[in-house]
Amino acid sequence: MKKFLYAFLIVFLINCTNKTETYKGLPVLKTNKNAIDLKFNNMWFNGAWVIKKNNQQDSLKISCLSKQEPILFKSDVDSISFLIEEKKTYEFYAQYNDSIYGYIAITGETFPRETISFNKTNKNKSLFVKYTENNNVPYLKELEEKYPIKSVIANKSSDVDKILSVLNWTNNRWEHNGNVSPSKSDAITILNEASEGKNFPCFAYAIVLKSQLENAGFKARTIYLKTKDVEARKGSPGHVATEVYSTELKKWIFLDGQYNIMPMLDNTPLNAVELQNAITNDYDNLVMKSLEEVSKREYTEFVYDYLYYFDISLDQRHLNTTEKAHIIADKSGLMLVPEGSKNPTKIDFWKMTLDDFLYTNSLADFYADPVL
Repeated sequence: MKKFLYAFLIVFLINCTNKTETYKGLPVLKTNKNAIDLKFNNMWFNGAWVIKKNNQQDSLKISCLSKQEPILFKSDVDSISFLIEEKKTYEFYAQYNDSIYGYIAITGETFPRETISFNKTNKNKSLFVKYTENNNVPYLKELEEKYPIKSVIANKSSDVDKILSVLNWTNNRWEHNGNVSPSKSDAITILNEASEGKNFPCFAYAIVLKSQLENAGFKARTIYLKTKDVEARKGSPGHVATEVYSTELKKWIFLDGQYNIMPMLDNTPLNAVELQNAITNDYDNLVMKSLEEVSKREYTEFVYDYLYYFDISLDQRHLNTTEKAHIIADKSGLMLVPEGSKNPTKIDFWKMTLDDFLYTNSLADFYADPVL
């Protein structure tokens, strides 16, 4: 009984902000400055909230990914906190210099989630992707000589530890810049130009990460993510990441080199489709694994919209100029499409025609074990 009363008291104090002084029936935050600090998503925003004077209304909308989103306002002399829930509004006044009040309302909004489904059983035996057979490939040998990765994983025993080390190494080669592209889209060129101080977009991380994972002994592939409205979206409708196959876990694992993130649920790394499902149905238990500090909320808000269509090349090998690429029915790509959705055939934003894909609704097709 004591434990119950203690837990109730803590929740009561947090939700009611532990305030006894009120103004017009609402709690009051006292301050001697018109700018106060705000803590949200485990990050402090110093002086970020400027108080409007004379009861002027100010508002803040919080997208609720978790069931409760904690937020804290802190002045030089006082603080007030709330656990924000969707479709609820939380109000208080800021008392500035003992006389001027500013009214503040925080509203919890629903994060737009969508359940998408795929065929989980059917397998088209004519569909298969070719992967690099081993790291005794001339291009990869040159990459290893210039940018050794084997030493990075030398003392790592598990697949997850090795993959996280390669992911972290890749992420730290340059800073993200979505407006500059490398002169060529291969790992050596990207790393050479990054060492000269250039910064590149998401696809550059994906390319380098794939090649370095191959040098670390894994089968890996570049995966392209696209929004539901990919054909007509006015802004960028895509993002590029990497997936790697773990023989220990017997599954594909999604990685984002730009954000240095490996998503996990119940201590198991997720593929891209599993990530979408986890955000939709089990966000609070989802973990963004990384060797550095990362923000689950920030990444979720960024990536979720892109987790609808997924595509890969049918040939993930490093071919020389005389080798022929692996194609099927004159197509070089494979796109995974949610059941009930149309097969996209264009991207207006990039003025592209998508005419080089085989389409499938089957997870067994898209997430088949690697074929050499």
